[in-house]
Amino acid sequence: MDFKLHSGHTEVDTTMTVEKKCDGDLILDGEEATVILISLALDGVETLEEGVDYVFEPGKLIIRGVALERAASSNNGNMIVKTSVCICPESNTQLSGLYKSGPMFCSQCEAEGFRRITYYPDRPDNMAIFTVRVEADASYQVLLSNGNLVEEGECGEGETKRKFAVWSDPFPKPSYLFALVAGDLGCVDDSFTTMSGRKVALRFYSEHQNTDKLNYAVESLKRAMRWDEEKFGREYDLDLFNVVAVESFNMGAMENKSLNVFNTSCVLADPVTSSDENYYRVEGIIGHEYFHNWTGNRVTCRDWFQLTLKEGLTVDRDQEFSGDVNNCKTVTRIKSVQVVRGGQFKEDAGPMSHPCRPESYVAMDNFYTNTVYRKGSEVVRMYATLLGEEGFRKGMDLYFDRHDGCAVTCDDFLSSMADANGVDLSQFSRWYATSGTPVVTWSSNFDAGTGKFTLTLTQSSRNEEPLLIPVSVGLLDKDSGDEVVPTTVLQLKEKTQSFDFPSLKGDVVPSLLRNWSAPVKLNPSSGIVDEVQLSFLASRDTDLFNRWDSGQQLF
Repeated sequence: MDFKLHSGHTEVDTTMTVEKKCDGDLILDGEEATVILISLALDGVETLEEGVDYVFEPGKLIIRGVALERAASSNNGNMIVKTSVCICPESNTQLSGLYKSGPMFCSQCEAEGFRRITYYPDRPDNMAIFTVRVEADASYQVLLSNGNLVEEGECGEGETKRKFAVWSDPFPKPSYLFALVAGDLGCVDDSFTTMSGRKVALRFYSEHQNTDKLNYAVESLKRAMRWDEEKFGREYDLDLFNVVAVESFNMGAMENKSLNVFNTSCVLADPVTSSDENYYRVEGIIGHEYFHNWTGNRVTCRDWFQLTLKEGLTVDRDQEFSGDVNNCKTVTRIKSVQVVRGGQFKEDAGPMSHPCRPESYVAMDNFYTNTVYRKGSEVVRMYATLLGEEGFRKGMDLYFDRHDGCAVTCDDFLSSMADANGVDLSQFSRWYATSGTPVVTWSSNFDAGTGKFTLTLTQSSRNEEPLLIPVSVGLLDKDSGDEVVPTTVLQLKEKTQSFDFPSLKGDVVPSLLRNWSAPVKLNPSSGIVDEVQLSFLASRDTDLFNRWDSGQQLF
């Protein structure tokens, strides 16, 4: 791709190598009100006639199969499609695609912004290797795109003197991960040495007056890179990682391959003006977007119905990261649960309730919900609860090995987890299709004669079939408060199921749903809250999350 940025308009020349998979037309997405086609050419075809060789339909440029056949016969089966278009970033008030805000150009292509830049198969399962040349007036000191910087320099002379930069990303990616930034920005340079010994250049760009507030974000990125290596064996894959934090970016943050773009509110931190919570948030957001390099970029979604595959998984990863590096796993868990209970449960109870993998949508932008992100992360967390930390890592390793460079589904993720651990998770897949908040009710009985404690659990949800719900349970001696049964993960698979704990020396108090092992509402079957039991758990429970939660229910 070749971008020539001018005042009032931008020229975009694109050369696509298209591999023929089947007979038929080639459909390119494009918003005709934004993208003005200047020329269209196929290598090996002298002329193309509108209405015969290609046609326009709302939101699409369709190149007819007869023209493609002529091109393919001249290029050993491959087709070279060339388009030249003109766009106007200055008038792009949707801030989707390439837009100009103040003195700089910036892009936002997720979910369907690339079709506002040029005609292209703008869908997440269409992955390609991009080489991008950006040319602009010499006042634009910084010209950025995805991948490694191949070449930069000057072109033109005198008053028409301009700058250019060429970027190459060797990893296939969908168009929603494309990025371009051009402006006069300050820079903070650093580096990171990967676990294999490669030195990666780190460059953080922002407005000149903000560069002194970037240092914490730089350190956060290095912690995230090291954590991903140690936790999941995932090493950064390019020689350069760029971060842009500007006031004019319309989204909070975006994980474009090797060029993460943020609004300054997500990145800047200053000990004079920033609170501890600000620092915590910066670190989490930086980590989240970096972790997308593997869970979202290297392995991406087949279609937008699978959005929770990348977002739910990456939210879980950033939560684990925050808990580990700050040595506050319980506090991080409490914060996460508060968001789900306070926001996602309300979404579940409202008219917009939907599964974390929705089945339909009116506008793709409506998909970015608490359910897709937060409930999706709880679904991922349940895999780890069911399989254990080692089993979850095995599943992640297999997921990356099988699907690196591919666009996949939630079912592919589930299969990786199941196959890596030799277990059947088919029932667990119902979580992806179930809207609303499941409810688990419980009752218990202790037989003093045999020392057997029986816990009975009943589940209800909007799914006609029972879900697989991991319920983490511990038992505390009623007299001493000692933990007599450590955390045990019960698999609730039936509508109603009883679990026996034999050979106990005395009556016990159950600590249920430890560490909030599933995104459900937990109620006693009697409907009566036992404040004595809650007081006992608030003071004695060895599970710190449940100790906090018991206190919350009391007060």
